[in-house]
Amino acid sequence: MKSLCIASAKGGVGKTTVSLNLAYAMATRGTRVLLADLDPQGAVAHSLGRRELEPGLAGFLAQELPLEELLLKTRLDGLSLLPMGDLAVEDTPALASMLSDGAPLGRLLREAADVADLLLIDTPCGFGGITRGALSVSDHVLLPVQAEPLSLRTLDQTLEAIAGLRGQGLAVELLGVVITMLQQRDPDSLAVAEELWSRMPPELVLDTTIPRDKAFLRASGAGVPLGLLGRRPPPVHVVFDRLAQELEARLGLDRKEEDDAPIPLLA
Repeated sequence: MKSLCIASAKGGVGKTTVSLNLAYAMATRGTRVLLADLDPQGAVAHSLGRRELEPGLAGFLAQELPLEELLLKTRLDGLSLLPMGDLAVEDTPALASMLSDGAPLGRLLREAADVADLLLIDTPCGFGGITRGALSVSDHVLLPVQAEPLSLRTLDQTLEAIAGLRGQGLAVELLGVVITMLQQRDPDSLAVAEELWSRMPPELVLDTTIPRDKAFLRASGAGVPLGLLGRRPPPVHVVFDRLAQELEARLGLDRKEEDDAPIPLLA
């Protein structure tokens, strides 16, 4: 099983949107995915229009409940969700302290290996205790960078934080940077993307970009990933299929079909 952490020093860059839609896209492509929400605010559950009434990750850690009993099943056999669960605000500091060295998450990885090919971890912004713990058990980290100047200014801080963690002996590798909320007709937004493309090694900036689109608001309001927004989902949903395909190769999850020849159109 592979583990991928979605992280950023800055909030509001689209971590949860990327996590949820990427998990759905990869599951539709045949990868068994477990999406775990480590954000104390319960971002994944909120994105799906649910209240945090389940024990979730909080129950898994505090009560040592079996993982399989806590997973939320979806309409896709290959996609399961582990929400943060019922966590009181006053308990958040203790959770952050408990997770900071990653040790309690070791059991999550061991049990997740029975149900998933990929553990996808959504984290709170910043590189405090919870995110550090997630990074300490992850094989890779994906950095969403919003196509706006402030997000770009925090990227160096983010990269330094990851380098610092690796310097402390953590094995997590930077899988890449994905540009989010790109507005190609806005010169300021496009300038941020162009600076990223010029500043960073080409292999670290993913080819797939996530545009700013009203469909994201509609999907959030409906509590579904873009691919389930209707029988004919909005065109923007295909960017996550492209992102999934790009990441599968980097993660070593791409599968070659035995018979992948062209399919004739005519009967």
